[in-house]
This record gives sequence, C-alpha cells and structure tokens, in this order.
Amino acid sequence: MGSVKSQDTFYGEFGLTGGCGFVLGDTNDFLFRYTQPLGGLYAKYKFNGRWETRLQLDGGLLGYAEGLNSGYVGLQALGEFNFFDYGVKRWEANYSWFSPCLVAGLGCVLYDLGGKPKFTMTLPLGVGLKFKLANRVNTGVYWTVSKAFSDKMDNAPNPNGQYGKFWNNQDWYSTAQVFLSFNFYKICAPCRNGVGKHKRR
Repeated sequence: MGSVKSQDTFYGEFGLTGGCGFVLGDTNDFLFRYTQPLGGLYAKYKFNGRWETRLQLDGGLLGYAEGLNSGYVGLQALGEFNFFDYGVKRWEANYSWFSPCLVAGLGCVLYDLGGKPKFTMTLPLGVGLKFKLANRVNTGVYWTVSKAFSDKMDNAPNPNGQYGKFWNNQDWYSTAQVFLSFNFYKICAPCRNGVGKHKRR
C-alpha cells in the first residue's frame, strides 16, 4: 500500500500561471501571432479524479496587431474534465500521475485601449495537460480560447458594418499558460470517497 503520505487525497489546489496571449479578430486571424506576456493565479476544488472546478484571475497584455496591444484583467469560472483519474489515491486501480483535460466555463474581461477601459463577458473553452511532480505538487499547460461579447478588443469595431452576427463579428482572445500548483485541504488517508474526518493542511 505504500506510506500513509502517498495515500493522502488533497481536494484543494492553488496555482500560479504564466504565458502569453493575443486577440483573434479583424486585425489578426492567425493563432499565436502578436503574442504578449501575461500571468495569473487560481484556486481549484477537486470533486474526484475526473471533475474539478477552477476560479482563475489573470492579466497582462494581449497583442492584436503589429506593435499594438491592450492591457487586460480577466476572471474565469471554469469546469475541468480529466480523461484519466488524475491524482486519486495511489492504491486505487485507476490512479494516474498525468492527464489531458477539457476546460469550459464563463468569464469576464476588463481591457484597456489607449486609456479607455472596456468590459465584456466571455465564453472560455480550452484544453490542458497536467502532471504530478510530487504528492502535493502539479505542473502542466492550459490553452484557452475565449469568445468575447464585444467586437472592440482589437480596436477595430465592426469594420464591415455587419452588426448582430455574433460568431462572425465578435472578437476572441486566447491564452497559453504553464502552471505550477500546490495541493491542500487533505482528506485523511484511510477515508475513501471523501468519507471520514476532513483535515486541513
């Protein structure tokens, strides 16, 4: 069975992220062109090895044309589905130290174009890959594309006069981020499926 420490399950997670971001819109229709630096942090609750929920705050710059970018701060509430039973107790048959995942949720973003702050809601969708470096330490990468309810993130609102066409006329913004995280909120090792006394560490 291994040591007691190796069997602990931690249902909470706190992480730091860093990477790059860009806008997809009227001035840019290529992935990862005009990328600019960004960073963030998140808190996560793990329901089981397959399902997790994450609240993430990030910010930095989003490039939208050659030499042009906007500052932004984004907040996202996300659900994650792991393809493998990621980070469950090691004595369980389906334990996995890595997993690809799908991400979806709801968000909002505050962005600044030349001293004119603007706010919009977003629909983020993404994929990820995560690894356990140790019993309580994780790393990996997330790539997220967020549909904005705005056509102004690239500072070129509706150049063709096609108002009302959400999927064709509204901007997207995308982030690619690596993360490093630490698990907490321990479920005691002898307690299976969350049954038993909770211990915080």
